[in-house]
Amino acid sequence: MFRKRKQPAPHFKLPPPYQPMSGEHAPLQITGVFPYCAMYQVAAEDTEVDYVLCRGFDVRINRFIDYAAGDANKPGIPVAKPFGNRKVGAYTIGQIFAAFLPLQSSNPSPTSVEWRVGQNPGVCETTEGHPADLYEKVDELYTTEGKAVNWMFVDSASSGLYWGMLMEDHPGQDTCFKIILGTWNPDTNGWDFNCSTPADEWLTAIDYSNGMPYPDQYAMGYFERRPSNTTASGWIYLVVELDCESRGACDDLIALGTCT
Repeated sequence: MFRKRKQPAPHFKLPPPYQPMSGEHAPLQITGVFPYCAMYQVAAEDTEVDYVLCRGFDVRINRFIDYAAGDANKPGIPVAKPFGNRKVGAYTIGQIFAAFLPLQSSNPSPTSVEWRVGQNPGVCETTEGHPADLYEKVDELYTTEGKAVNWMFVDSASSGLYWGMLMEDHPGQDTCFKIILGTWNPDTNGWDFNCSTPADEWLTAIDYSNGMPYPDQYAMGYFERRPSNTTASGWIYLVVELDCESRGACDDLIALGTCT
C-alpha cells in the first residue's frame, strides 16, 4: 500500500521536486537568513552618489554578469557604496572589492521601524551618506532606472592616503587651502602631477596640526580623504605629513586660495 504523494500545486498537476542527495522533497522556499559574499569589479565611471555599476559573479544564479555601456546583454550589477563613501567619484574603473547581500530573509522588516537595511542596502530619505539621527527613515535603494540595488561593498569610509601638492602657500592651522593629487607612475616609480589642472578643479585640504612649520606653495605630502558636505568635490583632505623642503613642477600655476 502506498500513500499518494502530496502535491504543493494540485491545480497544476505537478509532482513535488525531489532533493537528489537525500531523496526527500526539495523545499520550494527555505525560511531563514542567507548571507552571500562575492568579489565585484568597478566597471563604469562613478557618476552616481549611492551606487556604482560593476561586473562579477552573481552567486545567487551562478553566473558571471559583465558590463558594457549600451549592451543589453552585459547590464552589469549595481553595487551600493558604504554609507560613508556615498559621494560621486569615490571609486575608479578597475577597482575590486568584496561585496555582500546585507540580508536575504523570508521575514519582512518590522513595520514599526522605518529601516530597510534588511532586504536592501538602503538610502537615507534626506541626508547624504549616513542618517542624520536615529529618526531619519532609511528607504530601499534603487538605480536611476528603477532597478533594485541588492549588493553592497565591504569597504571603509576612509579611502587611504593620497600624495598631494600644495597649490598655494600653507595658510596655517585650521584654514583651508588648495591642492592637486599625484598619480603613481610604475615606470618611473614616482608621482606624476597634471600641471594643467584648472584652478576650479583643485581640491580642498586642511591642516589641524599645531606648532608645525608650514611649507610654501608646491610642497608635497600625504593627505587623508574624508567626506565633506561643504566642498565642491564632496571631499576634504586632511594633512597627515608634509615635506617642507619639497617642490613640485607646477611653478607656472597661480594659486587660487579659496575655501569652498
